[in-house]
Amino acid sequence: MRYKTRLCYLLFFTLFFSFSLYGADQNNNVLPYKKKLKEKIFAGDIFSESKVKTLVLGTGKETKEIQQLDFSIAGYHEKSCEFVLKKLSLYENYSDFLSFVKKSEYNEQTQEIKFLLSHILLPYDMHLIFKLPRITKVGSYKFSFDQGFLKDLNGTIYVESIDKRCLFYSKANWTGPHTKIPSPIFEFFSQTLSKISMERLFRISNTLSH
Repeated sequence: MRYKTRLCYLLFFTLFFSFSLYGADQNNNVLPYKKKLKEKIFAGDIFSESKVKTLVLGTGKETKEIQQLDFSIAGYHEKSCEFVLKKLSLYENYSDFLSFVKKSEYNEQTQEIKFLLSHILLPYDMHLIFKLPRITKVGSYKFSFDQGFLKDLNGTIYVESIDKRCLFYSKANWTGPHTKIPSPIFEFFSQTLSKISMERLFRISNTLSH
């Protein structure tokens, strides 16, 4: 009798868990990943991927090197979007949230963010200047780098509410002059630091206090 009861509980849990993943996947058309990777993300893993290529254009003495970046990151927060965005939308406070962000400013009128980054993984200190609306609710938000490092980069941040939890997914693409940073190193620090950032931001946004 106990064996049958345990078997029933196990069967119910398996069906419920499978249905939850299926429902989350069906209600979400944003994530472009394969099924197993999506399941890991919905189970709590943060996925970050950065692909950087170096290309040589032209022939002979007229050649020049450029780089291409394809980036994406996704994470499924355990809290609701309404709750976590109260903190995550405070871009001007990111120097308090992330140790490698030494300065953080946000201009409400121009929607311009200015970050000064410094970390052992970075080849040098970096100024990031880009435009992004203050994200206070679910939706899709465009961002762009108009100057400085990675000028002309464009991307989108998607925020979705799924099963009363908040899904974040972002993608970005860039093609430009070679940064003088070898592509494998560029891949490594952009992928690693972005994952560290999301993990940290998820932790601190579990509560509303700073």
